[in-house]
Amino acid sequence: MLLLKDDDVQKVLTMPMTLEALDETQKEIVRGNASTMGRIDVYLPCERPESYYRWALMTGGAKRDGVVVARMLSDIVSWPGEKGNQRENKHCIQPGTYFGMLIMFSARDGMPIAFINDGFLQHMRVAGGAGLGVKYLARPDSHVLGMIGSGGMARTYLEAFAAVRQITKVKVYSPSQANAKVYAKEMSERFNIEVIPVGSAREAVKDVDIVSCCTSSIDPVFKTAWLEPGMHVTDVTWDETEPGFANVVDVAIKMGESTPHIENPPEGAFYAAHGFLGYVAGQPEEKSIIPKRPPREEILNMPSLADLISGYVKGRIRDQQTSWFLNLGVMGVQFAAVCTAVYNEAKKKGIGREIPTEWFTQSIRD
Repeated sequence: MLLLKDDDVQKVLTMPMTLEALDETQKEIVRGNASTMGRIDVYLPCERPESYYRWALMTGGAKRDGVVVARMLSDIVSWPGEKGNQRENKHCIQPGTYFGMLIMFSARDGMPIAFINDGFLQHMRVAGGAGLGVKYLARPDSHVLGMIGSGGMARTYLEAFAAVRQITKVKVYSPSQANAKVYAKEMSERFNIEVIPVGSAREAVKDVDIVSCCTSSIDPVFKTAWLEPGMHVTDVTWDETEPGFANVVDVAIKMGESTPHIENPPEGAFYAAHGFLGYVAGQPEEKSIIPKRPPREEILNMPSLADLISGYVKGRIRDQQTSWFLNLGVMGVQFAAVCTAVYNEAKKKGIGREIPTEWFTQSIRD
């Protein structure tokens, strides 16, 4: 079995690889050859003030890849800020450290074949999804990008957009102007384009072709009133747009289902941050700090990218139309696709550390 750390993944995974893997996976979904389970969270009270422990799971696989991948997250989470202007902070052990593990299982013999850190791969996967949204929905002559956020996702999102459209200019806003300036310098040098830090989210999205929301906010950062003819909007989660947004744009497409939808969740369970179903332990006063985000009806009814690719629904047919791609859903099968690409390339190049498979087998039937 292969162990691949983030630095190993960075040696083999490229954005074209990511886009191809995700695109092919959408076609497997259309064919009925993919299975994916929406994200489910488990919350436990912890000793840290105004925080909760959260464990998350999502899993899936496709016939094409012959693997199932389970992604597990283990975080201490908190939600600082006043209601209406909150963000999510998370870490493991201490701020700046994180745990995210991808476990690959072979559908041929049932054995685990790889453990992969999810940090770099996650950023590439999410950005690749947004890139597919631009590929299938944005105007072909989209050249100017408005970026809200200046972190890691904002970097890989730009990389994905540049792979499917000729991006010539970026306006970037971050609450930290210092971070926005660093982003602008790095990205302008990397892509040889004009990247300008601006003073507000409104300024960042004015007169642009593509809007990208890459924040940790759990409240809207893009106002519906800012929508302009021909604009394409994408995000990381639906928290970043205002309720009703899907009913305002001309074309609204989501990546797919992101979590199980249960009309009456079991006792102790509710839809929490980012709309994921959470099973929550604790007393009422403890649970009260967890943001509740029940599914928005408009999002439940949105067609998926697979629906668009299959021709079941139409995408953009005129340049003046507006579009929104909700880059959330079918995460398990996406991880399987990108992990397969990484695993195959790592094996070919002899990258990673081998772990004895017998450490993970047993003779007692479970």
